[in-house]
Amino acid sequence: AKKLEDAGWQVTETKCPPLRKPAELQAILWLAEMRRNPQVIADENDPDANFIYAEMNRLCPQADVNRLLDTIQSRATMVREWQLFLDQYPVLICPVSAELPFPDQLDVESPEAFQRVMEAQLTQIGLPLMSLPGLAVNTGMLGNTPIGIQLVAGRYHENALLLAGAAIEQAGVAPSPVDPVRY
Repeated sequence: AKKLEDAGWQVTETKCPPLRKPAELQAILWLAEMRRNPQVIADENDPDANFIYAEMNRLCPQADVNRLLDTIQSRATMVREWQLFLDQYPVLICPVSAELPFPDQLDVESPEAFQRVMEAQLTQIGLPLMSLPGLAVNTGMLGNTPIGIQLVAGRYHENALLLAGAAIEQAGVAPSPVDPVRY
């Protein structure tokens, strides 16, 4: 936020619309699609995919036609709420995740770990439901871990994201190459 202020942007700390409700709606739609052809999961028979599918089923009961229609209607409500917010605040600064990068495969370690990952990733689950553009921006390193923020704008306002991202980059974030973990 400070880097944007220094670049002449007006920064206001405020509460954003909900992320949990859009994430719940996203899960309903994901599962509705996956449940249309469960044989694909059975044929693949990947233990990790099976675990994720089972956990998603546990979180999200079967949706009938009325629940799917309610989900689509609720999505439209969320889109309007977020669009009104982003009309007032053209760029939202939020975390990419509520936690620093996880160890690989954390989400398949246990039901508790899966829930932890889902909770931490609300921005990555809920925001795409509303077709809101986002931009992840590097802000530095914490030890060997790259850290950053996510910028979010209203629909069709990617230009605002690119301008804000460029302002942050010009503020002197040092390049920080990382050696990806290979498995």
